[in-house]
Amino acid sequence: MHKMTIQRFRELGQKLTMALLFTTIFATPSLSSATNSSSTSQTTPEAIQTLYQNSPQFVEDAYKDLDEDAVSDRLDHCLNSKLHSKVDKRGCDSDQDHDGVFDVNDYCPKTPKGILVNFLGCEGDEDRDGVWDSKDLCPETPYGTKVDKHGCPVALDSDQDGVPDKDDLCPNTPHGRKVNKFGCIPQSKVISHIVFNTGSYEIRSDQKVILEHDASKLRDLKPDEVLLITGYTDNRSCAEGNLKLSWSRAQSTKDFLVKELNLPSEQIYVLGGGESHPIATNDTPEGRQKNRRIALSITPKDQLPRLAKRMILPAMADYVRGYCKKLGIEDK
Repeated sequence: MHKMTIQRFRELGQKLTMALLFTTIFATPSLSSATNSSSTSQTTPEAIQTLYQNSPQFVEDAYKDLDEDAVSDRLDHCLNSKLHSKVDKRGCDSDQDHDGVFDVNDYCPKTPKGILVNFLGCEGDEDRDGVWDSKDLCPETPYGTKVDKHGCPVALDSDQDGVPDKDDLCPNTPHGRKVNKFGCIPQSKVISHIVFNTGSYEIRSDQKVILEHDASKLRDLKPDEVLLITGYTDNRSCAEGNLKLSWSRAQSTKDFLVKELNLPSEQIYVLGGGESHPIATNDTPEGRQKNRRIALSITPKDQLPRLAKRMILPAMADYVRGYCKKLGIEDK
């Protein structure tokens, strides 16, 4: 017969004593009736009076599983488990995902191993973006920000062309149209009517965004293609001065596009067209403004005009206002 230790026996006895005393107190009709009892033996349940008189084996057989968790008390490490709670082989509440939260209290019972959880047994979401911290690649996203499955802010794309609004230079592209990296419908030829100060070839600060927007419409260059930038003027001033000025404006345009749009310098050529090839009358201010233009065109390299160069011709550089007067030529 199994021999229980004296300590084990005492523990079982104490538990049973407390249980039966509790029952006795509430089962006793009144305090006065207990007071009038002639002796303690008359008010103490028989089980408590005889508990220590019985053998350990008797107690063990009578009270094998006090918390009714299907684990014998002699093997039970958690003798007061909640009734009907799921326990492990030791008689203690189970924690199947080993996150430190018993299954009975675990709202996320299948948390992956090693994940830090809160008191509910669930992984945290520190920035409250709906993505668990272990999968959040952007853990400090401002509250309320729309995020993707990685917890990172979703770039807004209002026209749904695949280019985020912050990078889209053509933000209202019709739905379904193919766009380039700038969000614009690719084109091979673009005319930019940016405004230059009279007799100047510097890109004005208020014109930079216009030139950037116009140039962003160009399609990507193929390896055997180049971008030709041609400058044009109206017919005010002399033809010689206009030609020189148009070259300088073409060169300043190239410098701007290489710096601001990262276009490949080696694939960009410049050419001065002067006052030739007007597209409107020079008799009105509106017409002259249309003629003062920058033409951007993508062309096969073997079809470039003979005079087109990667850099401005030395003879056409360093234009200054009043050039015609120095030549003794009166402006028109």
